[in-house]
Amino acid sequence: MTTEELAARTTLETLVDSDPLSAAASAGLDELINKLEPLLAGGRLNRVVELMSILADVVDIADTHMIDHAMIAFDEAMDGYWSVSNAARVAGNQVSRMQEPPSSLGLLRMAGKPEVRRGLAFILATASVLGRGRLAYDNSDSAEA
Repeated sequence: MTTEELAARTTLETLVDSDPLSAAASAGLDELINKLEPLLAGGRLNRVVELMSILADVVDIADTHMIDHAMIAFDEAMDGYWSVSNAARVAGNQVSRMQEPPSSLGLLRMAGKPEVRRGLAFILATASVLGRGRLAYDNSDSAEA
């Protein structure tokens, strides 16, 4: 064996040579090494290992209470998504059935309905909260500058 061949041998190959494997296991291990080689060369396998470590940490700290809270948060998010998507679908169907867009007077008539006013109030309150948050964000940017 030349010096170059000896330098090319990895610790894994030495380990494999020390314990005889079946031909199928050896071929499978060679295939795995060939697939891992680009990950090792680029340092990307380190990221995979770090991700697995983080996942193991999450599994270690996850308890019943944390999982229950995550499930509740997920359910509330899905409820909100369903409500908004359902409202948008119904409103889209109502608007698509209109022969022509409502006039300004027609819009004012629509605003006379309590459910429309409630919806507009919700939209305006949401815009107010978003605007306050953006204003606070803008002020923090100018204070840092």
